Amino acid sequence: MLTDLYRQRALIGAFANRDFATRYRSSILGWAWSLIQPLAILVVFAAVFSLVFRIKAPDLGNGEGASYAAFLFTGLVTWNLFSGLLNLSMTQLKSNGELLKKVQFPAWAPILGASIVQLIQVLLELTVLVLMFLWLRNVGWTWILAIPILIGTALFAQGIGLVLSIINARFGDVMYIVAVVLSALYFLTPVLYPISMVDGQNELLSLVVKLNPMSWYVQSMHEVMYSLIAPSALVILALLVGGFLTFWAGLAIFNRWSEDIGELL
Repeated sequence: MLTDLYRQRALIGAFANRDFATRYRSSILGWAWSLIQPLAILVVFAAVFSLVFRIKAPDLGNGEGASYAAFLFTGLVTWNLFSGLLNLSMTQLKSNGELLKKVQFPAWAPILGASIVQLIQVLLELTVLVLMFLWLRNVGWTWILAIPILIGTALFAQGIGLVLSIINARFGDVMYIVAVVLSALYFLTPVLYPISMVDGQNELLSLVVKLNPMSWYVQSMHEVMYSLIAPSALVILALLVGGFLTFWAGLAIFNRWSEDIGELL
């Protein structure tokens, strides 16, 4: 399966170029929206949760106070990568249905092509996050570890997205169910709050948050980018291997269930 991905890299790139050219084609600001949207969410959430609910972020790794906006944006970058890949994956089969009926090619190609464009958007958000930390003088070598963490997050999300895409092609209600689940999962992932806040609270809630796989990825990003703490090598390896195994399993399931996808669409 992985060999097929390499052989079809040109096709995947063609779908990525198409999605890149058309994503913001009818808007005046174009790709600026890829930054305006998350920054707008950051401003609103930072104001509400830091001023109204008075959630306090941990101290910065440089020991110079705390920044809830930086803490929140670190979690948002990771979460946006996960949720963006899931949502994009579910819509690609139906949006390319007519093409799949006429031309024979791997059905995962448009999904992976669109995902590459989503990765570009996350890289833009990550650039803003880095500039924010530079302004706060919160810099450390642990930033390097953000790369394997984000790769693991992307693989994990893409594996789930491939499975959801084929299920959604058969049962259209799936995308609406996933939207509800993602909304709940967002608040069960330590994006808006430090994971330490759930300790000593409701035991069931604390267990759910800590067993949520996305909590591992978001918490690790908070550690390496915000707190400048290096997780153990075993944790980084687990995030990468877990992401790869999820992607491999998702691709295998997708290949098995998508044999009649042209007729289904």
